Amino acid sequence: MNTKPRIVDYIFLGLAVLCFLFTLIFVIVKYPSLPDLLPSHFNASGEIDAWSGKASAAFFPAIVGFILLAILGPIQFFPKLWNNTQGVPACKLPRVIRSTRTGLCLMLFLTEGYFACVAVCTARLSPIPVFVSYLFMGLTAAVIVFILIQTYRK
Repeated sequence: MNTKPRIVDYIFLGLAVLCFLFTLIFVIVKYPSLPDLLPSHFNASGEIDAWSGKASAAFFPAIVGFILLAILGPIQFFPKLWNNTQGVPACKLPRVIRSTRTGLCLMLFLTEGYFACVAVCTARLSPIPVFVSYLFMGLTAAVIVFILIQTYRK
């Protein structure tokens, strides 16, 4: 039963790490020149609807990105922790594990990329482009549907 991570999993994981590093470095470099009040929340249309102090708003995307990497990065290597492998027939298990792992890596990359966009928009005091939010939500939903199809197909 071949359930080892594939090259595409490592590519998505590497891209997620690069997005996180971009976010962290961007925030550290821009921090001295940021104003005291920064956008801290964006609504579904990408418009700024809350403001916070410089430290919390600037570092929030990097902190959340780090937490996601710390949890979702390693968990992909432990499929027994996933709930969707319970009760799956042995013949389907490798496919379910591979597709779930790839989906987790892709969702981690999408989320880290979205937080990089949030960090840039926060520093620029600008709204998040609407297409970015919809693209993120649509791709995330597509990944979830892909995992579900792979899990339940015959």
